[in-house]
Amino acid sequence: MKTTSSEIDLFNHEDFGEAYLGMAFHVRDMSQLDRIIFEDCTVADGAVVAPHLNVKSRCPVHLRPEILQKRIGCTFHQAVALADAWSIIEATAKMVNEFIVGIKAKGIEESITYFERLAMELAEVEVSWEHEVGDSLPDDGGDDDHGDINDGDEAYQEEIPDLYAYHAIGYDELAEAMDLTWEERQSRLYRSLLTKVRGMNDLDALRDLGKKVYALGLSRDQAGVFWYEYRKTEQKIMAEIGKSLSVSARRLLHQVRNANGNLAALGARLFKIQRGVVKMADPPRKHEWIIIWAAYHGQQAAMQP
Repeated sequence: MKTTSSEIDLFNHEDFGEAYLGMAFHVRDMSQLDRIIFEDCTVADGAVVAPHLNVKSRCPVHLRPEILQKRIGCTFHQAVALADAWSIIEATAKMVNEFIVGIKAKGIEESITYFERLAMELAEVEVSWEHEVGDSLPDDGGDDDHGDINDGDEAYQEEIPDLYAYHAIGYDELAEAMDLTWEERQSRLYRSLLTKVRGMNDLDALRDLGKKVYALGLSRDQAGVFWYEYRKTEQKIMAEIGKSLSVSARRLLHQVRNANGNLAALGARLFKIQRGVVKMADPPRKHEWIIIWAAYHGQQAAMQP
């Protein structure tokens, strides 16, 4: 993931002078946040990257809590408890797959209790075994100089992982690990708004929701997605209304579509009927007028040269 040019520009001092003085003048003009980025980060492969503790360097993917959380559908705290217990019993990826099937059948709380007890019992057995082995070792006369225990035995050579790793500014490592979509990364409130707008079938309720959401001041991308879903739902509702028009609405639509030179006069009459000035038996329902006026304006546009 590449960083935006504005962040990379923090490391370009050409417009502020040469060498150290150029950098000094540039840093002096930076905001506090920009200065933190400049001092703590670096540029690599066209992106500004920041260091973080490399806590996952030795953790296998199948034991990472954020991935377990998504696979099981539990809280992050519950996933951490399971990951700790499974690490102690040295669970393989195949074992974890079987464990997850059992958890979904028995329930998360009961499963956590079981695996924590199992891990504790295993740890106690290992400690007891180590003590027994230590007690049975022969006494070598107190000579503390045993040499290097790792000499000539590569099995004891342990690779020490890098303490730090780097991530691009704005890069969501947790979201990638969990394979989250853009929508899944949004707040619970925003996701509930999307669920609500997609499930509506009443035009008045939809418009009320639209007014409330407009007042929230959503970010540009959130607003774009919401209003796209809003228009889809509005079109769906209007399509349903169009399938069950009243007799009077169908009659007026027929008049609009067949009006030629008297379209303006018909428009005036429609306006009066809608306002109640001209009485009509069983007039069109409230939202049917949207369809009637849409047909009117379409006919009006078609008649223009």
